[in-house]
Amino acid sequence: MATEAFEQLRLPLPVPRHSPDVRLPDGRDATIVGENTWIWTDRAVWTPAVRRVQVGPVWAVVTATPVGMTFTSGMGGSMLCSGPGTPYDRSYGLHAASPDCGTVYTRSSYGQPNDQVRAEWAIGWSVSWTGSDGTAAVGGVFPQMMSRASATFVVAEVQALRAN
Repeated sequence: MATEAFEQLRLPLPVPRHSPDVRLPDGRDATIVGENTWIWTDRAVWTPAVRRVQVGPVWAVVTATPVGMTFTSGMGGSMLCSGPGTPYDRSYGLHAASPDCGTVYTRSSYGQPNDQVRAEWAIGWSVSWTGSDGTAAVGGVFPQMMSRASATFVVAEVQALRAN
């Protein structure tokens, strides 16, 4: 029963979010070279996924709990975040680094396919199960699972003049 519940379990996909998230004149999304880029996923997907299967007195409940998120930059770098990341808000400051999940792109995506990167957000899930074989309580663990989603965007260079 546990294997059946495990096979029926559907994990939520990450909802890729980043900031800066600017729109170029041609409509493509972009972030900025040298700027703190905040990485996060929608918190609504950061909840345990549960599947229960039962036949008569025999039953099993499989629970997948999010344990971390890996962000792969699309330009050779990756990082592990312990949670879903913090959504950017202007109250943090214009150039502030994310408190828990961020990166800095050091070069533009010029020369990449379509001059863009394809970044990936991947949530790791710890999977356990409990149940009854009809006479006694049983339980165990399954291998860790991953749910993945990607986003394509430009890493743009911006010219600025700073005056004191």
